[in-house]
Amino acid sequence: MTHAPDRLNNLLGALVDALSRQVELATTAVAGQGGGAPAALVQLARHSDLTVDDLRRRLALTHSAVVRLLDRLAERDLVARHRSTVDARRARLSLTPAGAALAAAVLEARARVLAAAVDDLDTAESAALEALLDRLLLALPTSAEHSSQICRLCHLRDCPADRCPVEMRYQEFVSRSR
Repeated sequence: MTHAPDRLNNLLGALVDALSRQVELATTAVAGQGGGAPAALVQLARHSDLTVDDLRRRLALTHSAVVRLLDRLAERDLVARHRSTVDARRARLSLTPAGAALAAAVLEARARVLAAAVDDLDTAESAALEALLDRLLLALPTSAEHSSQICRLCHLRDCPADRCPVEMRYQEFVSRSR
């Protein structure tokens, strides 16, 4: 194949950086809080009864950072903590109705940014890009935990588990660890 890999890498890097920043700005504006808050809301909407440690792993944050993040979300009445019936030392996390509505708004803000980025592609270009992204994302995860971190802001409606390359890798990692 003849191409300029340095240019390709640079273009890809510029696109990733630009889209990451646009998604960050859009989701922070909607969530009313930056950092891990948008992803925390999405994760808690997607997975009921996560623990602080579960959320920490999915967000790639320290335990204390997640506790502070949850404190701020709870102050805004977006997250509730419930004592585990199995282990009283653990708290189960859930979204309040306001938190669930905000999580949906975060997903929509992200979707708008990404849709705008590919809006000028025709059907064939979109299909080719989707195939390339499937291939690149299949190779990206290095562990089950890393897989969860990659998809921390993904909308499961748009990428169901049976078609998600990151979920496929996640399942491989989980089956190997059994």
